[in-house]
Amino acid sequence: MKLTRTLMSMGFAFAAAAVLFSAFAVSASAQTPPYTAYGIGQKAAAKITANVAGKSCGAGTTVDATGNWKITITTTDACAPKDGDVISFAIDGAAAKETVKFSAGGAPADAAKGIALTAGGTAAPTPAKTGDAGLLGTSTTSMALVLMMGIAAAALVAGARTATRER
Repeated sequence: MKLTRTLMSMGFAFAAAAVLFSAFAVSASAQTPPYTAYGIGQKAAAKITANVAGKSCGAGTTVDATGNWKITITTTDACAPKDGDVISFAIDGAAAKETVKFSAGGAPADAAKGIALTAGGTAAPTPAKTGDAGLLGTSTTSMALVLMMGIAAAALVAGARTATRER
């Protein structure tokens, strides 16, 4: 009887470990490649920002001394872009005329020069105030994982109590 209890508790422990590790493996494989926006010929030290529907896509970038810039836009950014969404740019806060459409893993059509940004578009919309510092939509912990961890902990405690109980 004691051997059965020991084997059952070990079985629960292995099952819990398998469930927990499979949850991590699934979340790691669900990544979407970013859109890489870049260009040349800008004023050194200018600040380039990107947004989708008024929501900022990351922190933006500063143009280097040779006039090159690059922004990586992911689906986990505050702007939460989806394929086909229009990405607008701003140069030092002034809206640029050029826009591009987001596509996962995409890049500008002109691979050599990237996006040739020129100031003079409509005013760049102010990013929306999130009230939660942008952290609400960036959680990677699912409730299912939390629930599985709670069940695993309860099973381990019950298994340990059963295995150590003497008759």
